[in-house]
Amino acid sequence: MKFVKNRLAVTIVVLSVSFLVLIGFSVKRQNASLVENGVGVTLNSVQGIIYNGISNIKDWGGFITHYSQVKQENEDLKKQNTQMKQKVSAYDSLEKENKRLSDALNFKHQWDQYDYRYCNITSNGANGLLDILIIDKGKKDGVKNGLVVATPEGLVGKVIATSDNWSKVGTLNNPNVQVSGKIQRTEVIDGVVDGYTDSNNNKLARLDNMSQDTDVKQGDKIVTSGMGNLYPKDIYIGEVSSVAVDQTKISKYAILKPYVNFNKLEEVFIIIPKDTSQISY
Repeated sequence: MKFVKNRLAVTIVVLSVSFLVLIGFSVKRQNASLVENGVGVTLNSVQGIIYNGISNIKDWGGFITHYSQVKQENEDLKKQNTQMKQKVSAYDSLEKENKRLSDALNFKHQWDQYDYRYCNITSNGANGLLDILIIDKGKKDGVKNGLVVATPEGLVGKVIATSDNWSKVGTLNNPNVQVSGKIQRTEVIDGVVDGYTDSNNNKLARLDNMSQDTDVKQGDKIVTSGMGNLYPKDIYIGEVSSVAVDQTKISKYAILKPYVNFNKLEEVFIIIPKDTSQISY
């Protein structure tokens, strides 16, 4: 680019000098000769073309430079946008982790007469039925059959088998898990909660064997009654979605939507009573 500009500049100078020489010869005459006029017109035209050419080259060079700058700025903005998204994602993860830890701490403080073992879920039961979960704590950690398993969201189930370093947890859908339920609104203890699967294969729960005159309705919250001292009192189990009468048993039952989402469980608490003398397993 610099070489082209230099050659054009030399050409302009040569043509300009030639034009001035011709003017010098004809300065004493009133009218320029036909040749001089022709040369003058030609030189002016050439000068105009060259000048315009240089201007165009400068404009094109400026465009290329400007385009490069805009492209670089765009790349910089893309990087900044990516970095910002990463920061937002990290902040969201940190916020969720803080909430999880805060909920866990509040959960443990509600029942200080119990000890807790934090456990990770390593897998679920056969065929992914979600009625059995495998956890990474066992007998060496003080876990034994019958102990209650929960999360800050609510009741998961209980331990149904143990090994030295792992255990099986039966969820509310497991036939080996039954718990006495209480209607939180009325404080009435009536019925037993067990697993229930609807026609769409949704894993739910059922408060069964209630008296027909029991005051229970849609939207009621069902919690643990605390009977037997094994299950801490007032752990959330589920919310009533429908109520029906079982004519064969002359009783009433309620279908519950569990508060715990068994599909998304990653960790749970094993609840261990400090005083086991009064516990009925």
